[in-house]
Amino acid sequence: MKLEEFINSFKEEIENDVENSLENREQIFTEKMYEYLSDNGITENVEKTFGKKHAIGIKVNAYSLNEEKEKLTLFVSEYDSVRYGKSISQKNVEKAIRRVVRYFNTAVKGMVSSLEETAPDYSLAQLIYEEYGKTFKHVEYFLLTNSLYKANETINPIKGAPINYQIWDIERLYQLINETQGLETIEIDFEKNFNNKLQLMKVPSTNNSLFDCYIGYIPAKLLADVYSKWGQRLIERNVRSFLQARGKVNKGIRNTLKDQSEMFVAYNNGISTIAESADINPLFEEGNLYEIISLKGWQIVNGGQTTASIYNALKEKIDLKDVYIQIKLTVINSEKSLDGITSRISEYANTQNRISMSDLKANHPSLVQLENISRTTWVPSLDKGKKSEEKWFFERARGQYLVEVNRQSSPAQKRAFQKQNPKSKVLTKTQTAKYYMSWEQVPHVVSKGSEANFEKFIEYIDTEKIDIDSNLFKGVVSKGILFNECDKIVKELDYPGYKANVVSYTVAMLSYIYEKKFDFDKVWKLQNVDNDIREKLKIIAQHTWKHITSPPVAGTNITQWCKKGECWETYKEKSIDIRKQIVKEKYTSSP
Repeated sequence: MKLEEFINSFKEEIENDVENSLENREQIFTEKMYEYLSDNGITENVEKTFGKKHAIGIKVNAYSLNEEKEKLTLFVSEYDSVRYGKSISQKNVEKAIRRVVRYFNTAVKGMVSSLEETAPDYSLAQLIYEEYGKTFKHVEYFLLTNSLYKANETINPIKGAPINYQIWDIERLYQLINETQGLETIEIDFEKNFNNKLQLMKVPSTNNSLFDCYIGYIPAKLLADVYSKWGQRLIERNVRSFLQARGKVNKGIRNTLKDQSEMFVAYNNGISTIAESADINPLFEEGNLYEIISLKGWQIVNGGQTTASIYNALKEKIDLKDVYIQIKLTVINSEKSLDGITSRISEYANTQNRISMSDLKANHPSLVQLENISRTTWVPSLDKGKKSEEKWFFERARGQYLVEVNRQSSPAQKRAFQKQNPKSKVLTKTQTAKYYMSWEQVPHVVSKGSEANFEKFIEYIDTEKIDIDSNLFKGVVSKGILFNECDKIVKELDYPGYKANVVSYTVAMLSYIYEKKFDFDKVWKLQNVDNDIREKLKIIAQHTWKHITSPPVAGTNITQWCKKGECWETYKEKSIDIRKQIVKEKYTSSP
């Protein structure tokens, strides 16, 4: 997929959402951008907000609080619907980041006292004023723009101490998505392709038909050469790539290679790899030493930054002649077991940099199964005389849909694919978790953000041994239709903030009142909910708003209050009053 194609597809995605939303393009763009960044582990648990005062030059579009790292991330968007994908000047980049920095500085001084409690950014301003120096001590700024920052120069928007910032233009997002999308199965013949050989020792195993495991070492030069040829496709299942020696760990790798190369094998943890199949010969009649001739589907599932750092060292002409890396190779003997074993290797292997849970779980068997089901499940046609023409497209990896669209070989095939898989029916894994867990009556978990909720979703699926079949997929889609209808209703109520919390708590309360028994078969067949349910959602949403904005301790930060189990438990106590208003008849289909 070329950059221009990606820009056009991304623009269409925004415009499609505008048609089905009461929000403006900039806020929809902001949400799309941070969803991509969250799904690729760049940030997490982002809360959308909006604060702007033109007179004093301040602005913010979203924020994320990481209590573990004691870090607050503030997002500001520079969106141009007319000059989409055009160049943005360094001056305008500095101006945009200056606005969000000023927002933080103004909030630290107590801006919250001048805001109405109904202001969209009241909760953020309160958080900054009350928690800076306590819950968080570091601040990072993200500029999100649909333009191209061609200058790509370091900026200094504020005089004084340097600030921690990232600039994400549309091209950088395009690069990120391309890095995380595999293009083809890798087939490597070490001697033929690289004039080298790989010799490893087989780990003895008893009655193990799922995989064979080999351990040993690989020359750093060979690994760098392989990475040079295959690039990010080599670490697709590692999900994250590490292209520059930035963090302390990466710089440590580089410095060891440069100054103490003989110590590298002692200092580095090595790499974990998997392969779909292998051509392997024993070196001796007895013993367990083998020569790895070729590998198919070779992937580095742990050790991405080691690999990329070694490649960068090679480019910098650092001598790798006497450098070796520990390697573990797991050859999966059963195609059915490939994703499940790979997922666990990715998750359980030691990681040197943090990887998001949704990244680690991208190859979880349940998600793979949902993806497979979505590709063969047709949406019911409302016209009984016509066959089904559309599907819901489950996007296991963020950006998967755009990649699939642009993989079509001709304009006609692309149109046919989009007709069969419309953008309005793309379902991401974090959305799936949100819909499912809201109906499972844990809105306080959903309120903790997409990453935290996704982790609990996968844990729930595994612990409860939930069957991933066609009925579950249709149920998830139907829960999503209900959830999104509730979202529209809450938008129409025009509350000044906390929409995500109101929607999740409202759906959870409907589930609680109906004891999880609801006619989702009807929702699936109609791809909609009826007016009676809409009215009930509206009534519950009004109760929800009153509840979450009236915490037991006056002045409590509402966003943080919604994340507490106490918020949900006290809301359930009020269900008797709500039930009297809405329960006239119950849907009695299977859950």
